[in-house]
Amino acid sequence: MKNKAKRSVYLLLIGTILFSAGMAIPSGPSEKWDDYARGAGLGLFIAGFIGLFTWLLDVVRENK
Repeated sequence: MKNKAKRSVYLLLIGTILFSAGMAIPSGPSEKWDDYARGAGLGLFIAGFIGLFTWLLDVVRENK
């Protein structure tokens, strides 16, 4: 259980860093890396959020 929560927190952290880097670092008009970084960051953030949500559901079901 603890590994799942730790992995989800890492996904949230890495996703936030990637998304912030895509927004903060300037790029040229023909460069697409910032779009890819924002997309990857958002995907990892959503995966981390879903992981934490399912972990919390497991904890609630276990405590019943």
